Amino acid sequence: MNQRKLHRPQIAIFALLACLVLAGRLAFDDVLPANESFDPGGCTTAVISGAATASGRPLLWKNRDVSQPDQEIVYSDDGSYSYVTIANAGDSSQAWGGVNSAGFAIEDANNWNTTSNVSGPDDDGKIIKLALRTCAMVSDFQLILDSTSVVGHTQPAIFGVIDTAGGASIFETFAHSYVRYDASNPDDAPRGILVRSNYSYAGSQNGRIGIYRHDRAKLLIEAAIDSARLDAHYMCQTVARDLRNTNSFNPYPLPYEGRRGSLPYGWVPTIDAICRRLTVSACVIEGVLSGENPLLFTLWAFPMAVQYGVALPFWVASATTPPEVNGSETAPLCNEGLRLKTIGQHASDFHDTLDTYILNDGRGGGLHVITLPLEDQIFAATDSALALWRVQNLPDSAGMTELSADFASLTYQRLSQWPQPGDLHLTPSAVNDVTVQFQNGAGLVLHWSPVATDTMGLPVIPVGYSIFHSDSLSFPPAFTDSLGFTADTLFVIPAPPDNFSGFFRVRAVV
Repeated sequence: MNQRKLHRPQIAIFALLACLVLAGRLAFDDVLPANESFDPGGCTTAVISGAATASGRPLLWKNRDVSQPDQEIVYSDDGSYSYVTIANAGDSSQAWGGVNSAGFAIEDANNWNTTSNVSGPDDDGKIIKLALRTCAMVSDFQLILDSTSVVGHTQPAIFGVIDTAGGASIFETFAHSYVRYDASNPDDAPRGILVRSNYSYAGSQNGRIGIYRHDRAKLLIEAAIDSARLDAHYMCQTVARDLRNTNSFNPYPLPYEGRRGSLPYGWVPTIDAICRRLTVSACVIEGVLSGENPLLFTLWAFPMAVQYGVALPFWVASATTPPEVNGSETAPLCNEGLRLKTIGQHASDFHDTLDTYILNDGRGGGLHVITLPLEDQIFAATDSALALWRVQNLPDSAGMTELSADFASLTYQRLSQWPQPGDLHLTPSAVNDVTVQFQNGAGLVLHWSPVATDTMGLPVIPVGYSIFHSDSLSFPPAFTDSLGFTADTLFVIPAPPDNFSGFFRVRAVV
């Protein structure tokens, strides 16, 4: 059995009533999957060797899951090497995932399954910044850990790093030690990938946070290896946005046409999904082949809530980042992502849930109809430019700056104008005040108040109402349950059978 070395340096919507109603797509109950505990967050990451990717270049990925929503992409030249990185808006003391001019890239995730730490402010963001300022190779970063392990780590973390020589490693850190894993070592990574969420392999079997995220990311990445399509585009569009959060429930294809527990129709819980409420930014860093210029390292980043944004390319050679991703106080693109997030998660009573109809309504509307084709366009144009720069083996600083600026501006324009009329098919609010009465000579009479707004409070005029009936309390409306449709707010069942009972759902149609 492979023995792992522990480094211990000594120096260096619906409302239900019996026989009555369930209407609309809005219900205010917070639902988590069975046997799911609250996840404190802390990121999902992967280190991928060039042997596993379609291009032969290594990849470094991180979905950043934190409670700080204001994210930026910043350039800095305050060290031996200049660098671009994800950062909290207004905080220049820490970095959270980036690449430097030597072709060294780094990110991290919190290591929760250890009680071993040193008291004091969290140090993992400071360690990342120090590494970006001073490291050229993976071995340089290991020297940093040799030193910081003596002083002690206040926030044990799992660092992922890649360099220009094919180095691709994960370092699981503890209070005064660390464990290294290499993506090129078949004992560590049989398929050339190292995936982590928020537990260390070398840590305790207890307190492992994000087991499903880890397993789901590994499955998606290995599926791309099997089909020879593992690249930055796939990582951004498929892995980073993934909404599945348990083996027993698959929300795809979007929209999810059903109900999850007592959530509104089409809503899904995202707790412990790779992309969830806490996923405020993400990055995929593509490295270089042996002999290629390190300034061709490309930082693909979502400077915003990932599900509602677009991956954009950045390079150290630009020596700047566009104003859309690095504002005077907060980044305009990040602000737009947060605005769109309030639309997708517009019921404030819900924790970590999402309305899939906002992303794709199945009728040609939804945010993904805008963002995914735009992202495809950006990747295609960037790949073409990179192909030329790689042939020349020379970064085009002006061209890189122009591409980043143009794509950031275009993305801001598209997102800030969404939704326009017709972009989003509205979901009517729940039908209220439904009553059921038996009237001699008429039959069973259902009556309700008209719906005047959608679930976001915008005015709507329903074309009518669909009525459903079932013997089951929690049935999803289906064609076989339909009793009919009416343009009025009244529906009559002329001759109900004796001992008639059951449950009704009334749903507005726009």
